[in-house]
Amino acid sequence: MSTFEGKKVAIVLMKSEEADATIDALERERRDVEVTDHGTYWHIAAKDEIVVSMEKVGQELGRPIDLGQWLVIMSTFVGRAAPGPDYFRVTSKMVELEAGA
Repeated sequence: MSTFEGKKVAIVLMKSEEADATIDALERERRDVEVTDHGTYWHIAAKDEIVVSMEKVGQELGRPIDLGQWLVIMSTFVGRAAPGPDYFRVTSKMVELEAGA
């Protein structure tokens, strides 16, 4: 059961060295990240927003990784996707409204 109050977002990653590096990078930045082992995949949840930096995942891996390579291990997400050229962001915010403001 989740310990979050408010709006929760999540990403689901197939188990791999890239997923392990993603978890390590996220846990370094946010102590509130909730990681659950589901056998063949990881469920990663947090309050309001998760931002996965490809630079930081690459540092954990010991080699560069681009967003296209990383997206191969992501099977789904909960929230609104707002990716950039070198990161994947899932948020609970209404990004469409923010962009027009």
